[in-house]
Order: sequence, then structure tokens, then C-alpha cells
Amino acid sequence: MHLNQLEFFIAVAQHGQINRAAEELLISQPALSRQISALEKSVGAPLFERHSRGVSLTKAGEILHEEALRTLSRMQSVVDEIQSGEHLITSIKIGVPPGIPIDWLRTQLIDLGPEIRISLIESPTDDQLKLLKQRELDIALCRRQSEAFATTLVHKQELGIVIRCDSELHQQLVGRDNATLFDLEGLRVLAHSRGEVRIQEEILKNAMLAAGVNATWIFRKFGQYSSLIADLVKADVALTTEESARTNFPSWRWVPLEAEDASGNDLIVRTWITWNPQPSPAVRDLIQKFIDAI
Repeated sequence: MHLNQLEFFIAVAQHGQINRAAEELLISQPALSRQISALEKSVGAPLFERHSRGVSLTKAGEILHEEALRTLSRMQSVVDEIQSGEHLITSIKIGVPPGIPIDWLRTQLIDLGPEIRISLIESPTDDQLKLLKQRELDIALCRRQSEAFATTLVHKQELGIVIRCDSELHQQLVGRDNATLFDLEGLRVLAHSRGEVRIQEEILKNAMLAAGVNATWIFRKFGQYSSLIADLVKADVALTTEESARTNFPSWRWVPLEAEDASGNDLIVRTWITWNPQPSPAVRDLIQKFIDAI
């Protein structure tokens, strides 16, 4: 069976007459009839019923016709891809957490060459790790280390608070570069109910308790309507990174929070690059670019 025989077969099925199909294909009617007979011999079943008005598909012909259309369509797609150079493109799918610094990410992804196509999928760490396991991601940028995959720390962000510009706390912090735990005394603090900085928030909450600072914690999921949520719950401040603050609280002031965990470490939101074993050369090169930029 040859592809041109399938093309001849489809043309005859479309016209319902061998002579009209032969005219379209620019071959003689006897030559077309021989090709159809050869195809029927190859298949092992008659494909057409001959009658006075022309030909019509048999049951076997209907089955082959449907498959032949799909086959030729796939072949045309392959030809189109080759002609467009699409087969030379390497696609790399990267998971990114909410609040990742755009400028930092852009720096890692520019100048990769026209043969690299990047797809970004914004997703929390747990979801990214599932996609990585399912091979639906090539690289995951996670907010915690994974024991199941290779991983390297590539970025750190300060944790801070956003403050209403008309608030008393905003006036208190005029001229200061950061806030402390004691500045949160008696305030209503909005924090993530789940997500990328929850671990740091829990550490901060414990640090405040240890320091004797009393605050009311309100846990909600951050997103597009974060500032509206803050208004509805009457939050005085919200705990977030600078990048997330720029996106979710554009009219609020962000300041870094000077605080330490129980071990004396600064409260930092960390990002690890995570990947499956045996990445492709292109993925391996991109991973190395992230690591070299540390």
C-alpha cells in the first residue's frame, strides 16, 4: 500500500466515479482503475461497489476511507511542520509560583535562542511537583525543597508587609526602611490561608508569640482581589513579598520586615529549581543558567 494509492482512493470516493477522479488526478482512467484494484488486493477486500451510476464505498471502504483521511492529514501536518522549521523547536515547560520576581525570571529566560520555546505555568509548589512527576513540566520553580527530585536553591526574597498609606502605622514608619515585629502589636494581620509563603508566615507567627507581640491573624487566599479582601476583613497590614505586593496591593506601601525565626535566621522566601532525572540537553543547559546566576 502506497500513499498515492490512498490519495487515488479518496478522490474516487469523493467523486463516486472513476473517470471524474481520473480527470482531477490528471491520470488515465485505466491507470486509476489498476491502482484501485492493487489497493483492494493489498487490503484483501473490495472497497467499492460498481453500479451504473459509478461507484460507492463498501463497509470495508468506509473504514479505510476514514483512516485514510486521518493518515493523509497527519502526513500533511508533518510536512507543514518540517517546512515551517517547527521540528527544530525545543519546547520547555516551566512551573512558576505566584509572586515570582518577573525581572529576575526574565533575565534567566532571555537570549535562549530562536530554537527554544518557553511555556510558563503559574502554579503553587505542590501542584508543580505533581506536574513534574507526570512529566508535564520540565522544570519547577518551587518554594520548598523536594526529596523526590533534584533541586537547587536559586533565589531569595525578603518577606515584608504592605501598609495602607492613610494608616497610623504608615506615619510611624516614615523615614524607616523596615518594620519590626513590635510594629505589629495590636494590628490585624492578613496572611495566606495556604500557598507559597505559608511556612514563613507560621514561623513569623511563632516568633511574634515568643516576643510577646499580640496580633490578630486573618488567613485568606491571596490573589487578584487581595486588596478588596483586606478591606472586607479590616486588615491593617498584609504579609507578602515585594513582587506580590506590587501586583496585589498596588496602592499600599510595602516595607521589609526585620524579624528572625527561632534559629536566628532572617525570614526569607526561598525558590528552588527542581527537575526530573536525565533532563534533555536544552533543559539541562537552562537549569545550569539558573544555577550560574545565583
